[in-house]
Amino acid sequence: MKSKALILLTSVLLFSSCIVKSLQPFYNTEDLSYNEKLIGTWTDQKNDTWSVTSVKEEFAKGLKEGEKLSEDEKESFETYKDGYIINYTKKNKEVLFIAMPFKIEGQYFLDFIPYDFDSESINDLASQHLLKTHSVAKIELDDTNNISFLWLTEEHIKNLFKADKLRLKHEIVGPDEVLLLTASSKELSAFLKKYNASSIKDKWKSSDILKLTKKAI
Repeated sequence: MKSKALILLTSVLLFSSCIVKSLQPFYNTEDLSYNEKLIGTWTDQKNDTWSVTSVKEEFAKGLKEGEKLSEDEKESFETYKDGYIINYTKKNKEVLFIAMPFKIEGQYFLDFIPYDFDSESINDLASQHLLKTHSVAKIELDDTNNISFLWLTEEHIKNLFKADKLRLKHEIVGPDEVLLLTASSKELSAFLKKYNASSIKDKWKSSDILKLTKKAI
């Protein structure tokens, strides 16, 4: 029987059986590009809530007056200072993501990695087997307070591998044969650039598109 926490993690990560996962971030640090428009509270088409704050703001909240960051905290801050903390709430269950915004050829993307989730029902041994991997979504913004997240999905990428049209380091892992990219961030960024510019039909079209509407203040 699956533990409640494993079921929760599968559902909270939205599309864990079909979004493409990677051991490494999908971006190069020089491509990071913070966008203030993403800050705020949003609802998706399923009426779930997405609260987006800046990493800088969250670090500032966590410090008492006059308090300094530890060396480990400084390292984390330098790594993620241009990113967001996303609190995703579904049926009163919350999960936190670190999301790093970056641009490739003028197109915005977000690199997601789970930061914190409900793991009360998982014992210590099981939790040691959970690996927090990266996923990536193409971001589309419009002038009507709407944002769309278009995830990179296994369906399209597996088809490219099967047709021998893509050479990118990867593994097929576990009983569910999950695609796990093992390429470097530099290689992943180069792949995204080529993929986004390609003529592949419906390459970003899938059931995994999230449409977010900003809540009125």
